[in-house]
Amino acid sequence: MGFLDNFQTLFGSKKNSAVPNAPTALSPDTPKKKVLIVEDEKLLANALESKFKHENFDVLKAENGQLGLEIIMTSHPDIVLLDLMMPVMDGKTMLHKLREIPEFKALPVVVLTNAGEVDNMRETKTFDNASAFLIKSNVNPDDILQVVRDAL
Repeated sequence: MGFLDNFQTLFGSKKNSAVPNAPTALSPDTPKKKVLIVEDEKLLANALESKFKHENFDVLKAENGQLGLEIIMTSHPDIVLLDLMMPVMDGKTMLHKLREIPEFKALPVVVLTNAGEVDNMRETKTFDNASAFLIKSNVNPDDILQVVRDAL
């Protein structure tokens, strides 16, 4: 199943949305985790935004790597979801520049990519310490959410 093939996976079916799968209640003193989605495909970015907001995350979005870097510097997200192929500044360049900034060397970054970018994945993992790689066509929003939770 492809990422956008079944939007029901965003929130699960009605019979699967029972209380055991509900988001954990946060105390008023517990800040929400902040996720930055750096993705130029608006449909995908909006779907991920909906999923993460539903799961009680604060969500920031950028449509290219340059905007992503600017948002990271000003908003300090807890984790970044990063596409590799984007206009203006691609994800690989953004991640490389991010890792040059000492305070962001350890910021978790989950790369979302297309299957044809295997060489980019290897290079990015080796040189820029991405936390995880997910191939868009092989995952659904629940998979991405779990990887993000594991990385935090």
